[in-house]
Amino acid sequence: MLNKIKFSYKVADSQDGLFTPNHTKFKCKIKVDGLQYTFDYQCNTDYMYPTLEDCMSCILNDMMAYDDAGDVIDFCYELGYEDNAGLKAYKACKKVSKALHRLFTDEELDKLFEETEGI
Repeated sequence: MLNKIKFSYKVADSQDGLFTPNHTKFKCKIKVDGLQYTFDYQCNTDYMYPTLEDCMSCILNDMMAYDDAGDVIDFCYELGYEDNAGLKAYKACKKVSKALHRLFTDEELDKLFEETEGI
């Protein structure tokens, strides 16, 4: 399934909100069957650059965090949020979920999970 996806990335114009000062924010794009989704991804470029496998693993996990939560309260509880950051994360994961469900069928998403397992 990964081989169906076209992947590209570039350094983001804004480097605000980095995990650490050693991270770089990228704008990544996946394209499949004429549809596309662009998202942010951060990594420490001393050790790695974005790859399709790493990026898909991250956004698939975000999607599952949203899909598995019954609501924002469950989401925050499961992920250990106790402040407004939980609502922000919930909304971000919801956006990822909607995008991936627009690009892929449930069967394709299952296959992508298998292909990125352990990354």
